[in-house]
Amino acid sequence: MDNKPVWRTILSVAFGLFALVRLAMTCNKMSSNSSSSSNYQTQTYQNMTSAIEDSKNNYQNNIQDLSNDIFYESYDSISKLGDSEMAIYRIKKVKKDTLLPLDLTAKINIDANSYIQKNFDDSLKLAVKLPDNTSIFMHSYESKNGDVLDNLKSLKKKKDIQNISLKLDEPNSKFVSYNYKQNGKKYNGYALISKEDGQYTSIEFENNKLSKDELEMKTFVFLSQLTK
Repeated sequence: MDNKPVWRTILSVAFGLFALVRLAMTCNKMSSNSSSSSNYQTQTYQNMTSAIEDSKNNYQNNIQDLSNDIFYESYDSISKLGDSEMAIYRIKKVKKDTLLPLDLTAKINIDANSYIQKNFDDSLKLAVKLPDNTSIFMHSYESKNGDVLDNLKSLKKKKDIQNISLKLDEPNSKFVSYNYKQNGKKYNGYALISKEDGQYTSIEFENNKLSKDELEMKTFVFLSQLTK
């Protein structure tokens, strides 16, 4: 026979009901928290993915900028780059005198131990660094601006080129000299610019060690190869 008092029975029933209510509330809260947590995790993942994508784009843009500027540095600086950096900047060193194609018909002779860089998705198509510290840049681009000199200034806007002088002035081609300063050093430059149906090609020769006359003569030697 059960001698348990009625109050204990009532208390047990009440406690059981209370426990069931609490359990239901806890389950509901857990479900709500799980949903909130899931939403939070989804939002966090999306934010993280977006941040990673932005970081990747910024990295690629920075690499592109650095890649386009790297051949403005000295020959010695480029020679100190490691293999991984050379790969990132798409730089190769030629071990012997090499005929380097500029397009399907034109080639120039590059000295042994020169560095070359080829791009396929940018206006800077080719860059060369010769052992005597001469830089050669080849740009190819479209422009609605018909002023050749304005286009050259735009290409060299980071360098703020000065003292631009026309050496040859033909309707579809220009040969100009210029100079600029970088890290306290004066660089002389010569550029041959041609245009055809809104398509521009510019080949620039720059050096901070050769005199203006010496660089001009060196430029003529290279350009004479294009006429062969």
